[in-house]
Amino acid sequence: MPALNIDPTLPLLVVDDNQQMRSVVKGILADLGFVNVSLAGSGEEACRILAERPIAAVISDLDMPGMNGLQLLQWVRSNLSDRELPFMLLPSEANRDGLRAAAQAGVTDCLIKPFTLATFHSKLQAMFQSRGDAAARRAALRRAALPGAAVASAPAPLIGMERPLEERLREATVLVVDDIATNIKVIAGMLAEDGYGVKVAISGKKALEIIPVHRPDIILLDVMMPEMDGFEVCRRLKADPATADIPVIFLSAKDQAEDIIGGLELGAVDYVTKPVDPAILKARLRTHLRLAGTMAELRRQNSAVTDNAQLREEVERLSRYDLATPLAEVLAASERLMAEPALAAAPALRAQLEALDQAARRALRLAGLSLELCRIEQGACQPQAAPVALNPLLAHAAAAIGVTHPVMLPAQPATLLGDPALCAMLFEHLLLNAAAHTPAGTSIVLGATLEGSNWALTVEYAGVLPAAQRACLHGQAERPDGEAALTMYAARLLAQVQGGTLAALDDSARTRLLLCLPSA
Repeated sequence: MPALNIDPTLPLLVVDDNQQMRSVVKGILADLGFVNVSLAGSGEEACRILAERPIAAVISDLDMPGMNGLQLLQWVRSNLSDRELPFMLLPSEANRDGLRAAAQAGVTDCLIKPFTLATFHSKLQAMFQSRGDAAARRAALRRAALPGAAVASAPAPLIGMERPLEERLREATVLVVDDIATNIKVIAGMLAEDGYGVKVAISGKKALEIIPVHRPDIILLDVMMPEMDGFEVCRRLKADPATADIPVIFLSAKDQAEDIIGGLELGAVDYVTKPVDPAILKARLRTHLRLAGTMAELRRQNSAVTDNAQLREEVERLSRYDLATPLAEVLAASERLMAEPALAAAPALRAQLEALDQAARRALRLAGLSLELCRIEQGACQPQAAPVALNPLLAHAAAAIGVTHPVMLPAQPATLLGDPALCAMLFEHLLLNAAAHTPAGTSIVLGATLEGSNWALTVEYAGVLPAAQRACLHGQAERPDGEAALTMYAARLLAQVQGGTLAALDDSARTRLLLCLPSA
């Protein structure tokens, strides 16, 4: 990972009502070299810190009790003398309305939690870079002697909030490079009519000086220029990773085939011969700007996919190693404590230990479920089919999750063809869901009927299946929020990956689920 081009002694402020999250972000900043990090547990505390001492940047949670992150951002923009203070929000979900409100309030950038270290690194670098760009614009205005001119800091692009491509194209910046002032005037005037921002350079050397400071969206480059011709300029641009993706269109009176081929082989996207037809030049310019915008969006999406893949790998590692071992230790400790004879005289303490034991088992079960869902969603789950006796599996699943309702097993013995571990997880979650919605004093009834090469298994109970869970059974593609809906979503995927189906039968008075799995 490249080093941050930021002074590590700058004072930063991390705001989050969750103490663990504050520590995590502070640890990440320490890993990046920052040594002066203040912490605030609320928006109100952050305001006091900002009023007392200078802060170079704020990294704040969005969802906090009292003053939330958006309100803190609005306070910063209204009350501090530094109205352009870099401010990064860390929301827990990509809510479009929330992100839009943050953009309107002047947020510098947003980063959705959870995030990878690489993403945080790049966002932090871009946040301070945008501050430097704003300072450069103000300095440029002062040099140009524009009294009273205001510089509006454009909000940084937010994930999921990119403007339509055609809208962005209308604001594209074109660099015109030509050693003849008349040519520059004609082309610049032509482009300005269509609303393009135009920058000019009268030599190849000057163009190479301008491009890193005022990066254009596309370059119109003359070939025949003294000292450094257009071919050499293009060669240097394409050799530099920072400028290699800027599209270059050659404009030249040299119209021989070898000239055109030579220009295209250097990496130019087009070659237009002089005298230039305005309509043709504008059409080619729009086409290449559109292609460049599409390629930039694809690169952004690929980067996001890469980050998401890395994040999934981290979640898998966390579920497999970092959570499973300590949770197993908690369960073992709780079992030993509950076996102590002295607990017989301390029913309140025993109840607390039982609650701790159940919470640890639930967390361990959810960690395993998250791991399997990641594998299934990525297409990495490879079930190992084997004969599985249904009734012993159901009895073991009911005991493992501590179902207190009577469970009526199928009268007809059945043997499934499935992955034993995935089948156990599937039935545990079906029984968990049933137990959560079954009224006290009623039973969970399971049935099994052989239909051709499949077993049709029914799960019935008196409770009504919530609409969110029913939607998960009827083709909801995205992973839902909430543990209850996630349980049903997971059950459907666990059935499908083993060649089965799961559906809810129509019944307004009670819930009837139909699970079909291959027969052994």
